[in-house]
Amino acid sequence: MLRDELFALIRSWDLSFGEELRDDTSLIRGGVLDSLSLWNLVLWVEKQVGAPVDPASFDLPEEWDTIASLVRFVERRRAG
Repeated sequence: MLRDELFALIRSWDLSFGEELRDDTSLIRGGVLDSLSLWNLVLWVEKQVGAPVDPASFDLPEEWDTIASLVRFVERRRAG
């Protein structure tokens, strides 16, 4: 499942969440993701959607701030 894969990926980066990682944990606005993590996330999203993704072409904190929003983003890109 996409959600579970994303959880496992982010947990593997050994980031500090301050609390347990949840669907609504703020990853970008909350300062959880560093630049390397964000880059790895872009690569993961591109792999999931099968196409390049330009993070400058949309509102990154709005679209990718949580696990839930990332899953919705990928699902929309797969469908379109």
